[in-house]
Amino acid sequence: MQFTFPNYYKKFSCIAGTCPDTCCAGWQIVIDDKTLKKYQHFKGPFRNRLHNDIDWKEHIFRQYDRRCAFLNEENLCDIYTEAGPKTFCKTCRNYPRHIEEFEGLREISLSLSCPEAARILLSQKEKVQFVTRVKDTREEVYDDFDYLLFTALMDTRDALIEVIQDRTVPIQKRLWKVLAIAHDFQLCVDKNELFQWEDIRKRHEISGYGDAFCSKIASRINLNNRSGTANTAIHELFKEMWKTVVPEMEVLRPGWQEYLRDCLTPLYKEDIDPLYDSGNLYSHHKSEFDHCYPDWQIQEEQLLVYWIYTYFCGAVYDDEIFAKIKMTVVCTLFIHELSVGTYLKNNRQFSLNDQIQICYQFSRELEHSDLNLNKFEELMSEDKTFSFENLLRIC
Repeated sequence: MQFTFPNYYKKFSCIAGTCPDTCCAGWQIVIDDKTLKKYQHFKGPFRNRLHNDIDWKEHIFRQYDRRCAFLNEENLCDIYTEAGPKTFCKTCRNYPRHIEEFEGLREISLSLSCPEAARILLSQKEKVQFVTRVKDTREEVYDDFDYLLFTALMDTRDALIEVIQDRTVPIQKRLWKVLAIAHDFQLCVDKNELFQWEDIRKRHEISGYGDAFCSKIASRINLNNRSGTANTAIHELFKEMWKTVVPEMEVLRPGWQEYLRDCLTPLYKEDIDPLYDSGNLYSHHKSEFDHCYPDWQIQEEQLLVYWIYTYFCGAVYDDEIFAKIKMTVVCTLFIHELSVGTYLKNNRQFSLNDQIQICYQFSRELEHSDLNLNKFEELMSEDKTFSFENLLRIC
């Protein structure tokens, strides 16, 4: 069995009580069957507590005020302190380690939803590398696993990450390139012409970012409009994207939508500035933030790589290749919007801790809910707001 993980993976160590948040609130954790059986037969003074605070029908820990029943006032786990770490269920034992399972391969990452994992990722200046190890473990056989598609996904993911990590190219062009690659890959799969994909992918790699590439993108998104309305359109387009996504998502933690409103209002408020209309003021705020917080340039790259590594190859199970790259781009640009709004809200002050808080809170609302993840991807695939052309425009 092969195991792959990012090179910063082993830097993680839980900071427990000193963590600025808790991983046990607003997250309804499903208990795996093996652990549930262990809880059923647990002996000792903690037995009654286990039996009372587990929903045996739904196989989940009960929650009170959206906090796990076993989370104490010090934000520590009573299961750990009373019964020991070996009694953790699989999710609690692994978190924030996230595991994607494929035939003959396990891909491990650190979830952005953990503040300490987010700090490690966002503090990394070097390009993320991935390490593969082989262990002698029993391999499961997956029925109908499409190994040909999976190989194409793996090769394409390597190419996408290489594009994203090319710091000699402006990030806008890198995003255009990954969207174009994923778009054409999806077309091949939809037409049942996977055999053509390797040649098409190589042509994408060879084409680079020259005039021909930029001209093709420009014709697709009509960037030749010099009337001054382009910035306003992007400003309105982002607003439409937020309005499309947020009402569709279940709220895991009270106050999440209020938090979004507080962060985004300074960015979208219609203040009258004699030098700018609303769209240009919005664009100016973003440029100002990027200038005053240059760390965003590398953090944006690390976030893009995180989403691609974690989710892209999962398309082997559902064929949603393009939707996963759209999600990668939209999630990263949403985080940028929240960062700019926070910068404005905090009187033009912004730090690594602010970025960590934004990232882990955003990730929790999305990644701690299968319903939210599935709905987000569905919107990327089906809602016209997230069309190829619109995604190219907002980059």
